Amino acid sequence: MDRIQIYLDIVPLPVAVAGAFFAVFAFFAIPSRYRLSVALTIMPIWLTMSRLPEFEIQWLPPAAKITSIMGYSFVGLGAMLHPGPRRTLPRYVWLYLVMAVIAFLFVLRVDDRTVALILRLQWLTLVFAALMLARTIVTTQDLMRIVNALAFGCFLALALPLSALILFPGESFLKGGNRFEPYGVNSNQIGMLFALALPLLAYKGLTARRVVFKPILLGAAGITVGMALLTGSRQTLLAILMVSIPLVFKFSKRPVITIVGLAIGAFAVSYVMGMADATAVERLSDLESERIYIWEAYIRDVFAQRPLFGLLGVSGEEAFKSSVVGMHPHSAYFNMMYMGGLVYTVPMLWLLWKSVKSTKTVWQARTMLGTDPLLISILATLLLAMYVQGLFNQVVYWPTYAWSFLHVILASFFMSVAHDLEVEDPAWVLPDEEAEYDPGDWYDEDEEVDPGMLPEGQLA
Repeated sequence: MDRIQIYLDIVPLPVAVAGAFFAVFAFFAIPSRYRLSVALTIMPIWLTMSRLPEFEIQWLPPAAKITSIMGYSFVGLGAMLHPGPRRTLPRYVWLYLVMAVIAFLFVLRVDDRTVALILRLQWLTLVFAALMLARTIVTTQDLMRIVNALAFGCFLALALPLSALILFPGESFLKGGNRFEPYGVNSNQIGMLFALALPLLAYKGLTARRVVFKPILLGAAGITVGMALLTGSRQTLLAILMVSIPLVFKFSKRPVITIVGLAIGAFAVSYVMGMADATAVERLSDLESERIYIWEAYIRDVFAQRPLFGLLGVSGEEAFKSSVVGMHPHSAYFNMMYMGGLVYTVPMLWLLWKSVKSTKTVWQARTMLGTDPLLISILATLLLAMYVQGLFNQVVYWPTYAWSFLHVILASFFMSVAHDLEVEDPAWVLPDEEAEYDPGDWYDEDEEVDPGMLPEGQLA
Protein backbone atom coordinates (compact mmCIF):
# COMPACT_ATOMS: atom_id res chain seq x y z
CA MET A 1 0.00 0.00 0.00
CA ASP A 2 1.20 3.51 -0.79
CA ARG A 3 2.85 5.15 2.20
CA ILE A 4 0.73 8.29 1.93
CA GLN A 5 -2.45 6.22 1.85
CA ILE A 6 -1.39 4.42 5.02
CA TYR A 7 -1.10 7.76 6.83
CA LEU A 8 -4.44 8.94 5.47
CA ASP A 9 -6.12 5.71 6.63
CA ILE A 10 -5.00 6.55 10.18
CA VAL A 11 -5.62 10.29 9.94
CA PRO A 12 -8.44 10.96 7.40
CA LEU A 13 -7.84 13.85 5.04
CA PRO A 14 -10.76 15.98 6.39
CA VAL A 15 -9.34 15.62 9.90
CA ALA A 16 -5.86 16.59 8.69
CA VAL A 17 -7.24 19.63 6.85
CA ALA A 18 -9.28 20.70 9.90
CA GLY A 19 -6.20 20.34 12.09
CA ALA A 20 -4.18 22.43 9.65
CA PHE A 21 -6.79 25.21 9.71
CA PHE A 22 -6.79 25.17 13.51
CA ALA A 23 -2.96 25.38 13.53
CA VAL A 24 -3.05 28.37 11.18
CA PHE A 25 -5.65 30.11 13.38
CA ALA A 26 -3.59 29.42 16.51
CA PHE A 27 -0.44 30.69 14.78
CA PHE A 28 -1.96 34.06 13.90
CA ALA A 29 -3.50 34.33 17.37
CA ILE A 30 0.01 34.48 18.85
CA PRO A 31 1.43 38.04 19.19
CA SER A 32 3.85 38.79 16.34
CA ARG A 33 6.88 39.17 18.58
CA TYR A 34 6.43 35.64 19.96
CA ARG A 35 5.37 33.73 16.83
CA LEU A 36 8.86 32.94 15.64
CA SER A 37 10.08 31.62 18.99
CA VAL A 38 6.97 29.48 19.41
CA ALA A 39 7.25 28.04 15.89
CA LEU A 40 10.94 27.22 16.39
CA THR A 41 10.25 25.56 19.73
CA ILE A 42 7.46 23.35 18.40
CA MET A 43 9.31 22.28 15.25
CA PRO A 44 11.84 19.77 16.75
CA ILE A 45 9.10 18.29 18.94
CA TRP A 46 6.74 17.76 16.00
CA LEU A 47 9.49 16.40 13.73
CA THR A 48 10.56 13.95 16.43
CA MET A 49 6.97 12.83 16.92
CA SER A 50 6.67 12.12 13.19
CA ARG A 51 9.42 9.50 13.49
CA LEU A 52 7.87 7.41 16.28
CA PRO A 53 5.75 4.73 14.52
CA GLU A 54 4.91 2.84 17.72
CA PHE A 55 3.96 5.80 19.88
CA GLU A 56 1.14 5.05 22.32
CA ILE A 57 -1.23 7.60 20.78
CA GLN A 58 -1.24 5.95 17.38
CA TRP A 59 -2.63 8.81 15.31
CA LEU A 60 -0.07 11.39 16.47
CA PRO A 61 2.99 10.22 14.44
CA PRO A 62 1.05 10.01 11.13
CA ALA A 63 -0.55 13.38 11.87
CA ALA A 64 2.87 14.88 12.58
CA LYS A 65 4.31 13.36 9.41
CA ILE A 66 1.45 14.61 7.21
CA THR A 67 1.64 18.13 8.64
CA SER A 68 5.40 18.37 9.24
CA ILE A 69 5.78 20.65 6.23
CA MET A 70 3.59 23.16 8.08
CA GLY A 71 6.24 23.41 10.80
CA TYR A 72 8.72 24.86 8.31
CA SER A 73 5.98 26.99 6.77
CA PHE A 74 5.16 28.54 10.13
CA VAL A 75 8.83 29.27 10.81
CA GLY A 76 9.22 30.88 7.40
CA LEU A 77 6.02 32.88 7.78
CA GLY A 78 6.96 33.84 11.33
CA ALA A 79 10.34 35.06 10.11
CA MET A 80 8.73 37.11 7.34
CA LEU A 81 6.24 38.72 9.74
CA HIS A 82 8.69 39.18 12.62
CA PRO A 83 9.21 42.86 13.46
CA GLY A 84 12.66 44.32 12.99
CA PRO A 85 15.35 44.88 10.36
CA ARG A 86 16.55 42.22 7.91
CA ARG A 87 20.00 41.02 6.98
CA THR A 88 20.90 41.12 3.28
CA LEU A 89 22.06 37.66 2.25
CA PRO A 90 24.76 37.35 -0.42
CA ARG A 91 23.32 36.44 -3.79
CA TYR A 92 25.06 33.06 -3.91
CA VAL A 93 23.23 31.95 -0.74
CA TRP A 94 20.01 31.92 -2.77
CA LEU A 95 21.50 29.08 -4.79
CA TYR A 96 20.06 26.81 -2.08
CA LEU A 97 16.59 27.88 -3.18
CA VAL A 98 17.39 27.57 -6.90
CA MET A 99 18.71 24.03 -6.48
CA ALA A 100 15.69 23.09 -4.34
CA VAL A 101 13.45 24.05 -7.26
CA ILE A 102 15.60 22.28 -9.86
CA ALA A 103 15.57 19.08 -7.76
CA PHE A 104 11.93 18.44 -8.74
CA LEU A 105 13.01 17.70 -12.31
CA PHE A 106 15.04 14.67 -11.29
CA VAL A 107 12.16 12.75 -9.68
CA LEU A 108 9.36 13.31 -12.19
CA ARG A 109 9.52 9.79 -13.65
CA VAL A 110 10.59 7.64 -10.69
CA ASP A 111 8.34 4.81 -9.48
CA ASP A 112 7.74 6.41 -6.07
CA ARG A 113 7.06 9.82 -7.60
CA THR A 114 4.37 10.94 -5.13
CA VAL A 115 6.55 10.49 -2.05
CA ALA A 116 9.59 11.88 -3.88
CA LEU A 117 7.75 15.05 -4.95
CA ILE A 118 6.39 15.57 -1.44
CA LEU A 119 9.88 15.31 0.02
CA ARG A 120 11.22 17.71 -2.63
CA LEU A 121 8.43 20.14 -1.69
CA GLN A 122 9.31 19.74 1.96
CA TRP A 123 12.99 20.43 1.22
CA LEU A 124 11.99 23.53 -0.75
CA THR A 125 9.89 24.72 2.19
CA LEU A 126 12.73 23.98 4.61
CA VAL A 127 15.21 25.97 2.55
CA PHE A 128 12.84 28.92 2.15
CA ALA A 129 12.10 28.98 5.89
CA ALA A 130 15.81 28.72 6.75
CA LEU A 131 16.73 31.62 4.46
CA MET A 132 13.90 33.78 5.81
CA LEU A 133 15.07 32.98 9.33
CA ALA A 134 18.71 33.73 8.49
CA ARG A 135 17.62 37.16 7.26
CA THR A 136 16.28 37.99 10.74
CA ILE A 137 19.71 37.50 12.37
CA VAL A 138 20.81 41.12 12.53
CA THR A 139 21.70 41.39 16.21
CA THR A 140 23.18 38.91 18.66
CA GLN A 141 19.80 38.92 20.35
CA ASP A 142 18.31 37.58 17.11
CA LEU A 143 20.85 34.77 17.04
CA MET A 144 20.11 33.95 20.67
CA ARG A 145 16.39 33.85 19.90
CA ILE A 146 17.01 30.96 17.51
CA VAL A 147 19.43 29.18 19.85
CA ASN A 148 17.10 29.54 22.83
CA ALA A 149 14.00 28.38 20.97
CA LEU A 150 15.70 25.34 19.42
CA ALA A 151 17.36 24.46 22.73
CA PHE A 152 14.02 24.60 24.52
CA GLY A 153 12.37 22.61 21.72
CA CYS A 154 15.06 19.92 21.91
CA PHE A 155 14.74 19.89 25.71
CA LEU A 156 11.03 19.11 25.40
CA ALA A 157 11.53 16.69 22.49
CA LEU A 158 13.92 14.61 24.63
CA ALA A 159 10.95 13.72 26.82
CA LEU A 160 9.66 11.49 24.00
CA PRO A 161 12.55 8.98 23.86
CA LEU A 162 13.10 9.29 27.60
CA SER A 163 9.47 8.36 28.29
CA ALA A 164 9.91 5.19 26.22
CA LEU A 165 13.01 4.29 28.21
CA ILE A 166 11.24 4.83 31.53
CA LEU A 167 7.81 3.40 30.72
CA PHE A 168 8.69 0.64 28.25
CA PRO A 169 12.34 -0.30 28.77
CA GLY A 170 11.88 -3.85 27.52
CA GLU A 171 10.26 -2.71 24.26
CA SER A 172 12.61 0.19 23.50
CA PHE A 173 15.56 -1.84 22.25
CA LEU A 174 16.13 -3.59 18.94
CA LYS A 175 15.59 -7.30 19.44
CA GLY A 176 18.89 -9.10 19.19
CA GLY A 177 20.86 -5.88 18.76
CA ASN A 178 20.22 -4.09 22.08
CA ARG A 179 20.19 -0.73 20.31
CA PHE A 180 17.94 1.98 21.75
CA GLU A 181 15.00 2.50 19.39
CA PRO A 182 12.26 4.31 21.37
CA TYR A 183 8.78 3.77 19.97
CA GLY A 184 10.25 1.95 16.98
CA VAL A 185 12.34 4.80 15.54
CA ASN A 186 15.62 3.87 13.89
CA SER A 187 18.55 4.40 16.27
CA ASN A 188 20.51 6.48 13.72
CA GLN A 189 17.51 8.73 13.16
CA ILE A 190 16.78 9.47 16.82
CA GLY A 191 20.52 9.93 17.30
CA MET A 192 20.36 13.17 15.31
CA LEU A 193 18.10 14.67 17.99
CA PHE A 194 20.70 13.79 20.62
CA ALA A 195 23.57 15.23 18.53
CA LEU A 196 21.65 18.49 18.11
CA ALA A 197 20.38 18.75 21.68
CA LEU A 198 23.70 18.14 23.44
CA PRO A 199 25.65 21.26 22.35
CA LEU A 200 22.62 23.53 22.70
CA LEU A 201 21.71 22.31 26.19
CA ALA A 202 25.32 22.21 27.39
CA TYR A 203 25.86 25.76 26.18
CA LYS A 204 22.72 26.97 27.90
CA GLY A 205 23.79 25.14 31.05
CA LEU A 206 27.17 26.87 31.00
CA THR A 207 25.86 30.38 30.31
CA ALA A 208 22.49 30.46 32.08
CA ARG A 209 22.43 33.35 34.54
CA ARG A 210 19.87 31.77 36.81
CA VAL A 211 21.68 29.17 38.89
CA VAL A 212 18.56 27.01 39.13
CA PHE A 213 18.72 26.33 35.37
CA LYS A 214 22.31 25.08 35.37
CA PRO A 215 21.79 21.63 36.99
CA ILE A 216 18.60 21.10 34.99
CA LEU A 217 20.25 21.85 31.67
CA LEU A 218 23.51 20.04 32.42
CA GLY A 219 21.51 17.09 33.70
CA ALA A 220 19.50 17.08 30.47
CA ALA A 221 22.78 17.13 28.52
CA GLY A 222 23.98 14.13 30.52
CA ILE A 223 20.73 12.25 29.86
CA THR A 224 21.18 13.07 26.19
CA VAL A 225 24.65 11.53 26.16
CA GLY A 226 23.33 8.44 27.94
CA MET A 227 20.57 7.90 25.41
CA ALA A 228 22.99 8.53 22.55
CA LEU A 229 25.30 5.81 23.87
CA LEU A 230 22.37 3.41 24.12
CA THR A 231 21.66 3.82 20.40
CA GLY A 232 25.00 2.24 19.57
CA SER A 233 25.14 4.66 16.61
CA ARG A 234 28.71 5.41 15.57
CA GLN A 235 27.72 8.36 13.40
CA THR A 236 25.84 9.88 16.33
CA LEU A 237 28.86 9.42 18.59
CA LEU A 238 31.11 11.02 15.96
CA ALA A 239 28.84 14.08 15.74
CA ILE A 240 28.67 14.34 19.54
CA LEU A 241 32.45 14.12 19.91
CA MET A 242 32.94 16.88 17.34
CA VAL A 243 30.43 19.32 18.84
CA SER A 244 31.86 18.65 22.31
CA ILE A 245 35.31 20.02 21.44
CA PRO A 246 34.52 23.71 22.20
CA LEU A 247 32.66 22.66 25.34
CA VAL A 248 35.65 20.68 26.61
CA PHE A 249 37.92 23.73 26.21
CA LYS A 250 35.39 25.93 27.99
CA PHE A 251 34.96 23.50 30.87
CA SER A 252 38.74 23.25 31.27
CA LYS A 253 38.92 26.99 32.00
CA ARG A 254 36.20 26.89 34.67
CA PRO A 255 37.21 24.21 37.19
CA VAL A 256 34.29 24.71 39.60
CA ILE A 257 31.67 24.38 36.88
CA THR A 258 33.67 21.50 35.39
CA ILE A 259 33.54 19.50 38.62
CA VAL A 260 29.87 20.22 39.19
CA GLY A 261 28.98 19.67 35.54
CA LEU A 262 30.86 16.38 35.33
CA ALA A 263 29.23 15.17 38.53
CA ILE A 264 25.74 16.01 37.26
CA GLY A 265 26.48 14.63 33.80
CA ALA A 266 28.02 11.41 35.11
CA PHE A 267 25.03 10.81 37.37
CA ALA A 268 22.62 11.43 34.49
CA VAL A 269 24.54 9.14 32.11
CA SER A 270 24.78 6.33 34.66
CA TYR A 271 21.09 6.71 35.50
CA VAL A 272 20.08 6.37 31.86
CA MET A 273 22.50 3.53 31.15
CA GLY A 274 21.26 1.70 34.23
CA MET A 275 17.75 1.50 32.77
CA ALA A 276 18.89 -0.90 30.05
CA ASP A 277 19.30 -4.61 30.73
CA ALA A 278 21.82 -4.90 27.89
CA THR A 279 23.40 -2.30 25.63
CA ALA A 280 25.19 -2.14 22.28
CA VAL A 281 27.90 0.23 23.53
CA GLU A 282 30.63 -2.18 22.42
CA ARG A 283 29.44 -1.59 18.85
CA LEU A 284 30.83 1.95 19.07
CA SER A 285 34.39 0.59 18.99
CA ASP A 286 33.76 -1.51 15.89
CA LEU A 287 34.74 0.44 12.77
CA GLU A 288 33.64 -2.20 10.25
CA SER A 289 30.81 -1.08 8.00
CA GLU A 290 29.08 -2.25 4.83
CA ARG A 291 28.92 1.33 3.56
CA ILE A 292 32.20 0.97 1.65
CA TYR A 293 30.79 -1.88 -0.40
CA ILE A 294 27.54 0.03 -1.01
CA TRP A 295 29.46 3.09 -2.20
CA GLU A 296 31.63 0.95 -4.49
CA ALA A 297 28.49 -0.54 -6.02
CA TYR A 298 26.97 2.89 -6.64
CA ILE A 299 30.18 4.22 -8.22
CA ARG A 300 30.60 1.16 -10.42
CA ASP A 301 27.02 0.30 -11.36
CA VAL A 302 25.09 3.58 -11.11
CA PHE A 303 27.25 6.70 -11.38
CA ALA A 304 29.30 5.28 -14.23
CA GLN A 305 26.06 4.81 -16.21
CA ARG A 306 24.42 8.16 -15.35
CA PRO A 307 27.17 10.59 -14.29
CA LEU A 308 25.64 13.89 -15.40
CA PHE A 309 21.88 13.94 -14.87
CA GLY A 310 21.11 11.22 -12.33
CA LEU A 311 17.44 10.24 -12.43
CA LEU A 312 16.44 12.93 -14.93
CA GLY A 313 14.12 11.23 -17.43
CA VAL A 314 14.78 7.78 -15.94
CA SER A 315 11.90 5.33 -15.42
CA GLY A 316 11.83 2.11 -13.41
CA GLU A 317 13.90 3.44 -10.51
CA GLU A 318 13.05 4.64 -7.02
CA ALA A 319 14.06 8.10 -5.87
CA PHE A 320 15.89 6.87 -2.78
CA LYS A 321 17.70 3.68 -3.84
CA SER A 322 18.96 2.07 -6.99
CA SER A 323 17.30 -1.12 -8.17
CA VAL A 324 20.75 -2.35 -9.18
CA VAL A 325 22.30 -1.93 -5.74
CA GLY A 326 19.12 -2.63 -3.78
CA MET A 327 20.00 -0.29 -0.87
CA HIS A 328 19.99 3.45 -0.40
CA PRO A 329 23.45 5.09 -0.65
CA HIS A 330 23.94 5.67 3.12
CA SER A 331 25.56 9.03 2.33
CA ALA A 332 24.14 12.47 1.67
CA TYR A 333 26.63 13.11 -1.11
CA PHE A 334 26.14 9.76 -2.83
CA ASN A 335 22.39 10.37 -2.56
CA MET A 336 22.82 13.72 -4.35
CA MET A 337 24.82 12.04 -7.08
CA TYR A 338 22.27 9.27 -7.48
CA MET A 339 19.33 11.67 -7.74
CA GLY A 340 20.80 14.56 -9.73
CA GLY A 341 24.20 13.54 -11.04
CA LEU A 342 26.97 16.10 -11.37
CA VAL A 343 24.49 18.76 -12.56
CA TYR A 344 22.94 18.80 -9.08
CA THR A 345 25.86 17.64 -6.95
CA VAL A 346 28.51 20.14 -8.07
CA PRO A 347 26.50 23.30 -7.11
CA MET A 348 25.53 21.73 -3.78
CA LEU A 349 29.13 20.80 -3.00
CA TRP A 350 30.21 24.32 -4.00
CA LEU A 351 27.80 25.69 -1.38
CA LEU A 352 29.28 23.23 1.12
CA TRP A 353 32.81 24.41 0.33
CA LYS A 354 31.75 28.05 0.50
CA SER A 355 30.01 27.58 3.85
CA VAL A 356 33.03 25.77 5.34
CA LYS A 357 35.36 28.51 4.11
CA SER A 358 33.02 31.18 5.50
CA THR A 359 32.74 29.35 8.82
CA LYS A 360 36.52 29.40 9.14
CA THR A 361 36.56 33.15 8.43
CA VAL A 362 33.87 33.90 11.02
CA TRP A 363 35.46 31.62 13.62
CA GLN A 364 38.81 33.37 13.23
CA ALA A 365 37.06 36.70 13.88
CA ARG A 366 34.86 35.37 16.72
CA THR A 367 36.41 37.60 19.39
CA MET A 368 35.62 40.73 17.36
CA LEU A 369 31.94 40.06 16.75
CA GLY A 370 30.65 41.26 20.11
CA THR A 371 28.89 37.96 20.77
CA ASP A 372 29.98 34.99 22.86
CA PRO A 373 33.01 33.39 21.12
CA LEU A 374 32.00 30.06 22.64
CA LEU A 375 28.66 30.18 20.87
CA ILE A 376 30.34 30.90 17.53
CA SER A 377 32.72 27.98 18.14
CA ILE A 378 29.86 25.63 18.99
CA LEU A 379 27.82 26.62 15.95
CA ALA A 380 30.86 26.35 13.69
CA THR A 381 31.74 22.90 15.01
CA LEU A 382 28.10 21.86 14.74
CA LEU A 383 28.01 22.79 11.04
CA LEU A 384 31.24 20.90 10.38
CA ALA A 385 29.87 17.88 12.25
CA MET A 386 26.79 17.98 10.03
CA TYR A 387 28.93 17.81 6.90
CA VAL A 388 31.16 15.04 8.26
CA GLN A 389 28.13 13.06 9.41
CA GLY A 390 26.71 13.51 5.91
CA LEU A 391 29.39 11.12 4.67
CA PHE A 392 27.61 8.28 6.43
CA ASN A 393 23.97 9.36 6.41
CA GLN A 394 21.71 11.52 4.23
CA VAL A 395 20.13 13.39 7.16
CA VAL A 396 21.94 16.70 6.57
CA TYR A 397 20.03 17.15 3.29
CA TRP A 398 16.89 15.25 4.29
CA PRO A 399 13.84 17.48 4.93
CA THR A 400 12.38 15.74 7.97
CA TYR A 401 14.92 16.67 10.64
CA ALA A 402 15.67 19.76 12.72
CA TRP A 403 19.32 18.78 12.08
CA SER A 404 19.01 19.53 8.34
CA PHE A 405 17.00 22.69 8.99
CA LEU A 406 19.66 24.12 11.28
CA HIS A 407 22.28 23.15 8.71
CA VAL A 408 20.84 25.52 6.10
CA ILE A 409 20.41 28.27 8.72
CA LEU A 410 24.01 27.98 9.91
CA ALA A 411 25.46 27.75 6.40
CA SER A 412 23.51 30.84 5.32
CA PHE A 413 24.42 32.72 8.49
CA PHE A 414 28.15 32.01 8.27
CA MET A 415 28.30 32.86 4.56
CA SER A 416 26.45 36.11 5.21
CA VAL A 417 28.63 37.19 8.15
CA ALA A 418 31.82 36.21 6.30
CA HIS A 419 30.68 38.33 3.36
CA ASP A 420 30.05 41.28 5.69
CA LEU A 421 33.48 40.83 7.27
CA GLU A 422 35.05 41.17 3.83
CA VAL A 423 33.40 44.50 3.06
CA GLU A 424 32.69 46.04 6.46
CA ASP A 425 34.36 46.71 9.76
CA PRO A 426 33.78 43.59 11.93
CA ALA A 427 32.40 45.55 14.85
CA TRP A 428 29.15 45.15 16.75
CA VAL A 429 27.35 48.09 18.30
CA LEU A 430 24.56 48.13 20.79
CA PRO A 431 21.08 48.79 19.37
CA ASP A 432 18.74 51.41 20.76
CA GLU A 433 17.19 51.05 24.17
CA GLU A 434 13.85 50.05 22.73
CA ALA A 435 15.11 46.70 21.43
CA GLU A 436 12.56 44.07 22.33
CA TYR A 437 13.14 41.45 24.97
CA ASP A 438 13.51 37.94 23.60
CA PRO A 439 10.87 35.67 25.22
CA GLY A 440 13.04 32.66 24.47
CA ASP A 441 15.93 33.94 26.59
CA TRP A 442 16.43 31.84 29.70
CA TYR A 443 18.60 34.46 31.32
CA ASP A 444 17.94 36.64 34.34
CA GLU A 445 18.30 40.27 33.24
CA ASP A 446 19.37 41.28 36.73
CA GLU A 447 22.47 39.09 36.63
CA GLU A 448 25.83 40.42 35.48
CA VAL A 449 26.55 39.86 31.79
CA ASP A 450 29.53 37.70 30.90
CA PRO A 451 32.22 40.16 29.69
CA GLY A 452 32.82 37.96 26.64
CA MET A 453 29.23 38.33 25.50
CA LEU A 454 27.21 41.30 24.35
CA PRO A 455 23.72 39.84 24.02
CA GLU A 456 22.33 42.72 21.97
CA GLY A 457 25.09 43.46 19.48
CA GLN A 458 24.49 44.46 15.90
CA LEU A 459 26.86 43.97 12.98
CA ALA A 460 27.84 47.38 11.64
